Amino acid sequence: MAPSTKDTWRRRFRTRRRALSPQSYRARSSLIGHRALTRPAVVQAQVVHVYWPLTAQREVDTRPLIALLRARDVQVVLPVVTSFEAESPTLEHRRYTGPASLTPNRWGIQEPTQTERVPPDAIDAVVVPALGVGRDGHRVGHGSGYYDAFLQSVSCPRVALTYEACLVASLPNDSHDVPVTAVVTEQQAFAP
Repeated sequence: MAPSTKDTWRRRFRTRRRALSPQSYRARSSLIGHRALTRPAVVQAQVVHVYWPLTAQREVDTRPLIALLRARDVQVVLPVVTSFEAESPTLEHRRYTGPASLTPNRWGIQEPTQTERVPPDAIDAVVVPALGVGRDGHRVGHGSGYYDAFLQSVSCPRVALTYEACLVASLPNDSHDVPVTAVVTEQQAFAP
């Protein structure tokens, strides 16, 4: 029987990610990052929101992508959690000025809490984290709802990064879920 709930899919995707060796993790992340740089939404963007990776959880490592974007003089914006309450998952967006600007929040996520705020409407593209993605553009994240709430406030392209092993035909979704406009894996990139 195929998994049907988001929690079931999360468990399956986490298992697939844990199976990656350190070498495979680095290689796949590098391929995904380089492929993301070829997406028109990213190529044309001047301000890109990117997540900082939770490498211990084998989240696609965006650090090389961030470095390459900055080398192109693209302004990189990272999320900062402003509410840790489950009922009100909110983020603000701050300019990334380099590793020295980062401090870990209570969940260990690195954030640039002291840099310039960037309003959501100034963002040209969002690189979205995902445990897994459906070919229909729906994604499954960690389940906290931060990106779902944020993505409702932007109309720019939304690019999900995931591993080929975590790409499936479709995923369950709710009315508040905002699908992505592009999916990038180590083997392909496409618009759902």
